[in-house]
Amino acid sequence: MRFTIACPHCGARGIARAMKKESVTVWMIDFQCDDVTCGHTYRTRLEMFPPVVPIPMRKRNEPMEFAFND
Repeated sequence: MRFTIACPHCGARGIARAMKKESVTVWMIDFQCDDVTCGHTYRTRLEMFPPVVPIPMRKRNEPMEFAFND
């Protein structure tokens, strides 16, 4: 899978070229414009946040045994 974000200069597709993990939940991603006449490079920050309300654990279903006709 390839990360793409529109170039802020020309609007063409920007392709992720490098990714640096700063912590368990933060990455810095370098992008390069796919339009050769633009060629702009830019950096983004991807950060994951926990939900505001904790998501409750769902009860795990017990495995079922299959009954086969003899």
